[in-house]
Amino acid sequence: MNKPQSAGPDAWRQIIDGQQPSGLTVVAYCLEWGITQGSFYTWKRRLRLPRKLNHVSGIKFVEVTPSKTSVPGAIEICLHGERHLLKAFGLGIIVR
Repeated sequence: MNKPQSAGPDAWRQIIDGQQPSGLTVVAYCLEWGITQGSFYTWKRRLRLPRKLNHVSGIKFVEVTPSKTSVPGAIEICLHGERHLLKAFGLGIIVR
């Protein structure tokens, strides 16, 4: 098989989609195609993500809504499992 030199997403989609029906393991399929397993799995992950997320490199945003905290001038972050981080200016971080 021809090694995809600078193959784009469409070419990689065909490569990734062809592995399972080939009956070959990923290792054997990659050897046959002349690609690395790392490239195979990287493209498989990229193609699985929604298009908008493909160009974002791990950056995530959280919506912040101001609320009244028990400490004036502090920032409170509510975490999973009902834990809270409280950052009061001039003080350290308090975990509740």
